[in-house]
Amino acid sequence: MTYRVIWVAALLDRLAEFYLAADPTNRDRMAVGVERFNERLAADPLAVGESRMGGYRVAFPPMLCVYFRVDPAGRAVWITRVTRYGS
Repeated sequence: MTYRVIWVAALLDRLAEFYLAADPTNRDRMAVGVERFNERLAADPLAVGESRMGGYRVAFPPMLCVYFRVDPAGRAVWITRVTRYGS
């Protein structure tokens, strides 16, 4: 059984800003990284990234830092923050 991965609109907009600001090679890296990240979250979110205080987790897909919370009872993963790092 898979989890729903939920990106709120404001975070998708932020992700799009990072994508558009990147050069073509990094755009490809970012797109593939986010796709794989979402697939991993849907399959087994508690195995993704590192735990943080307050029930949050953090992961580092290419060029991004993504915070998220896992709701095992609701079978959902909520993306709570996304920032860009590296080049």
